[in-house]
Parts: sequence; structure tokens; C-alpha cells
Amino acid sequence: MTNLFQNRYNLKIHQLTGLILVTGLLFCEEKQEPAYSYIGGWPVNPRSDEIKDTGFDLPCPGPIGCDCITDTDCVNQNCRAHPKGNYCVPKVGDVVPRFEAIDQFGESVDLYDFAHQGKMILLELSAAWCSPCNDMASWLTNNDLKIRENPWWRDRYIPVREMIKSGEILLVNVMFEGKTKKTTATFNDILEWYQKYPDPHIPILLDEYRFLHSWVKPTGLPCIFLLDENMRLINYTNRGLTDAFLYLTQPKE
Repeated sequence: MTNLFQNRYNLKIHQLTGLILVTGLLFCEEKQEPAYSYIGGWPVNPRSDEIKDTGFDLPCPGPIGCDCITDTDCVNQNCRAHPKGNYCVPKVGDVVPRFEAIDQFGESVDLYDFAHQGKMILLELSAAWCSPCNDMASWLTNNDLKIRENPWWRDRYIPVREMIKSGEILLVNVMFEGKTKKTTATFNDILEWYQKYPDPHIPILLDEYRFLHSWVKPTGLPCIFLLDENMRLINYTNRGLTDAFLYLTQPKE
């Protein structure tokens, strides 16, 4: 009887220990808090390392940004003509490389923190000298309808502003040039931009080494395309915003 009692006692102890461990794990998962936060209130993604980073400046030939002649020269099979030559360029489904940059508050921000939020992400490449970029920022911040004067504008795009304001979608502005063409943007440029267009919903990231610029190779500004929550391209363009804004405002079935 003593052995039988001891075996039952040990079994109960093991069951109780297992229950405590499982409960503790569940509690930790539910109570998990981000390891850091941003002054700007930007989202934090505790699973950012799960995204496979394709990287910038990989050895050519092959990766996005490299010279090419035919599609077979590119790892993503997408060689396209560009005003400066033929390059392997992004295409739908490609993952944007991990990009970390200083924002308008002087903090280093990880683009991958905007992933896994259950939201699409508008990624904008801009320059302080760009008149349409200023029109876009003024519209988003102040509902300034001067943007309608641009030939590419369509009034069907108007709901996009509310989508950003309400947090339905995210917009990240990446600035690579300052107030003068071909002059790399500085922290003062993005700070002055934020003072001019103080929109609390939009981070302004400084592409001082032109990493993202070299990956996208924009030929017209603003250059805006759409990502899914996993940092994959829903559409890609090297100029304008038409494809992204048409996608966002298409009639819902």
C-alpha cells in the first residue's frame, strides 16, 4: 500500500507541476510587453526577427539593384529598363529589406516594427524639394486640397486620408533628399518637415545612406507603393502613387 500511495502521490506532483508550467507560459504570453517604445508612438513588433531580411547592398549580379540584361540575371526574374540603365527591380511579392533610420524625434526606428500589425503599409519615398510631396503632406496634415491641382490626382483618393488618420492603414515617409535636388537629406530636413507638417500619424525616416532609394530607384516623386503586414509588396512603382491609391479605393465586393 505504501508503494501504491507513493506512486499516486508522485503522479499528482507531476501533474500539478505540469499545470503550473503551462499556466505560467500562457500568462507570460498574454502579459508579454514590447521591450521598448517609440517617442512617436509608432508600433512595435516583437516578431520582427521572424521576417526573412533580403538585405541591401548584396554582391552583384543577381539581387535587386544590380545591373542586368535579361530576367535570368536577377534572382527575382525581374530585369527592367531604367533611365540610367537596366536593373533588377522589385516586383509584387518581394520583401522590403530591413531598414533602420532616424525619425523626426531623433530615434532609430526599425521599419519591420510596422509589420505584423494586421494592417497594410504605404511606403513613401520623398524629398523636401519635391512640390507634389509637399502637397501630399499638406493634404494629409491640414486637408489642403491644393493637391487637386496635380494632373495625377483623382478625387476617389480622398478616403485614403481618413484611412491613415484612423489607423486603418499605416504610412511611413522615407526622405532621401533635402531642400535642394541631389543633396542628401539631413536630420534638420526631416525635423523642419515635421515642424511644417506636424502629423502625429506619420513617421518621417531619414534615408541618409540612400539604402531604400537604391533599392526602389525612384524616377518620380512622391513614389508610394503598398506593402502587406509581412513587408511583401502588394504593388510596386518607381514613380507616383496611382497603383497604391487605386488599390486602396477600389470598390469593395
